[in-house]
Amino acid sequence: MSLELTESIKPILKAANDLKNAGNILRECEKLRSDLNRNAFVLETHVDKLDKTLGKLKNLEELVTTAGQWREKLLKEAGQAQERFKNTIAAELAELLKPHGLEIRGNFPELKCGILTLLFSFKKGGSVRIYYGPKISLLKKVPVEAKKIAEEVISLLKGLNDPPLDDERFMKELYTSYSRALSIERRKGEERKNEKERLSAVPIGAVMQEIAFLKQKRSFYIDPKKENFTSYGRVKLSYDLARLKIRRFEKKELRLVVASMEQTKKEETSLWVPKIPQGDGTHYAFVVFN
Repeated sequence: MSLELTESIKPILKAANDLKNAGNILRECEKLRSDLNRNAFVLETHVDKLDKTLGKLKNLEELVTTAGQWREKLLKEAGQAQERFKNTIAAELAELLKPHGLEIRGNFPELKCGILTLLFSFKKGGSVRIYYGPKISLLKKVPVEAKKIAEEVISLLKGLNDPPLDDERFMKELYTSYSRALSIERRKGEERKNEKERLSAVPIGAVMQEIAFLKQKRSFYIDPKKENFTSYGRVKLSYDLARLKIRRFEKKELRLVVASMEQTKKEETSLWVPKIPQGDGTHYAFVVFN
């Protein structure tokens, strides 16, 4: 703490103590007033004490002005320090991610790293929310510490990329899931935009449900409890679709139908799929094999 600020604090704290004493005296006076005739002389002595205490507070307005001036100065210093901190943590983060072939882009409070979005908040100690895509799905929340942020980013990207995608196997799973969902959709008799779509398009959410079941191990079907469940959520499906390099299964070609603006408002009716590695992407509503 600077000597200048220390010297300004002393009279403010003394005035605060005097104000507290004045409040205590007034509280005693309030008690004495309950029986004023009996306590008249004692009340007068308390009023004398109050006069002496208030006499010490003549420079109160000046002290309030001083405190206000310090408020503005400290606010300015805090803002400058925050900018220095942002520049420091951005540089540290870039340095930690560089050996892994990762690059930081953008400006605070929102930075990008590949398909991940890092949303910084410096309130109440600060935190960083790490999202998949342009704030599509929240993956993690970490402290504003370069090392912890870098570790989480590396871990999340590793989790998305491991294991390497077997294109042929995934395409087979995708087509099987699509076929199952198509059979269910046809039984429902849901209408499509036109005859062609009605015969072949399946909501992408329905395909996601089927492929999640298809990903389960034998142990889950024998005993479908939590411990035997293999997680395969919308983020993983989205990323697998993004890194899929082939578009044909046997004689059928995969096509993803772009979602309407209304469909993008609900997770049930669309799935965002990125373009790797930059992180731009498109919302899709239907899966078609034709």
